[in-house]
Amino acid sequence: MAQIDEDNRAVGRVGALLKLALMAVILIGGYVVAARTPLGAYLTREGIGEAIELLRGNPWAPLIFIATYATATALAVPGTILTLAGGVLFGFYWGTLFNFLAANIGANAAFALSRTLGGDGVRRLMGDDSVALQKLDRVVGRHGFRGLLTLRLIPLVPFNALNFGSGLVALKWRNYAVATLIGILPGTAVYTFFAHSLLQGSLEASRDALLGVLLAGVLLILLSFLPAILKRLGVKLPGMSAVVVPLVGLSLAGSPAGAVQETTAPQLPDHSVLTQVLAEIVEGPLVNYSRLAADAAELSRYITALASTDPMALAAGGEKDRLAFWINAYNACMLKRVIEHYPIRRAGGLLRLRNAAAGRPENSVWQIDDVFTGAHCRVAGADRSQDEIEHDILRPMGDPRIHFAINCAALSCPPLIPQAYLGSTLDRQLDERVIVFLRDPAHFEVSVADGAPNVRVNRVLDWFKEDFGGHEGILAFLSEYLDGADGNAVADPAAGLVFFDYDWTLNDAPH
Repeated sequence: MAQIDEDNRAVGRVGALLKLALMAVILIGGYVVAARTPLGAYLTREGIGEAIELLRGNPWAPLIFIATYATATALAVPGTILTLAGGVLFGFYWGTLFNFLAANIGANAAFALSRTLGGDGVRRLMGDDSVALQKLDRVVGRHGFRGLLTLRLIPLVPFNALNFGSGLVALKWRNYAVATLIGILPGTAVYTFFAHSLLQGSLEASRDALLGVLLAGVLLILLSFLPAILKRLGVKLPGMSAVVVPLVGLSLAGSPAGAVQETTAPQLPDHSVLTQVLAEIVEGPLVNYSRLAADAAELSRYITALASTDPMALAAGGEKDRLAFWINAYNACMLKRVIEHYPIRRAGGLLRLRNAAAGRPENSVWQIDDVFTGAHCRVAGADRSQDEIEHDILRPMGDPRIHFAINCAALSCPPLIPQAYLGSTLDRQLDERVIVFLRDPAHFEVSVADGAPNVRVNRVLDWFKEDFGGHEGILAFLSEYLDGADGNAVADPAAGLVFFDYDWTLNDAPH
């Protein structure tokens, strides 16, 4: 009988250790995802800015954000940057709510994972008769709720360590859940407010915004001292003296207030630099690439500013500012692409055969290998291709007028203008580009065939018809900018839509 009991204990010990090993594998898997896969790149400073760009305006953004945050927390992936992202993406009020919900869901999932897979294994390793384990159980049983609440109220104590550590001791789930619910709310609110205020201050540089940054920094310091403040007020929480003393020194050495003092407000690029470049090289619908290639210092300076733009600051900007930024980035990077290969010559090898089969001119940008797909231009902390800027960033922003503003260095492409686009004037600038387009017979023409109007437009509208709502959407869009005979023709239900052949010849000014 004794032998059977011993065998059962051995089997139980092996099972518990296997579950502990499984938990370790899961946590290591979370680390690998965060550090070694493309998915984890979105948890970096640059990647979170890209993620914010993708989520902004998406009706499912709150659910996607909460699910991502909760999953990351359940896998012990550090979530501080996600908390800051919540403040940037949703503002203070909604950001605090979504961060609070996600952190609680993830914390309880981590507790359940630790309790289910790890708790028994730790006890087997320490031994059921361990004196230290018995003392720990007594302390947790007596002070578990208030002790955990103390640690939750100090945001410098590692959040994930508390989640998983609590599951390994004899702490009731109800006490854990309530202490977590109450304890993380102040830190969540302050960190969300800090992120929102800091980015608003860096972008607006207004007195109110900068006061918000200062207030957020003060709140973060006070939060670090919260247990000490409670003690001075006579509110006693177990374990405060053991925890607060070392953490106060840590908070003074690297407190967020210091970060506020040392932070240089990240600014969006000065688009007037690009205006200077364009004013020198834009000649009607053509571009003087020869002049630009001979002196590209200002263009290089502007692209350097694009590269160093903080993606989180960009994501926190106004919608028009972001749209203007990416239109300018596309046009500036296209100029860079051309002059790096100027004068453009016919390509060799397979690329030459592909271009010949497609009927592309000898001085077309298509003679440049991977001209639109190659990540050649660093913008907002990441190397970008022309296609990425256009298809992954600009088009999802939902304004079809971009197709009248971005220039792909071809004669048939809507031309550049001699100034950069600005958020403050963007609507007027884009409307002007549509009107100029409709006045140019190279891009728009109305004729009559068999008694019905025939509307001929640039083929670029056919390529991106989805952005207008299909062919009928193109006509409806154009009708908003037309009146008189042309307006009547475009609005006619019998109107036919025809597209000009596209001329990929480089839009180079004669020199």
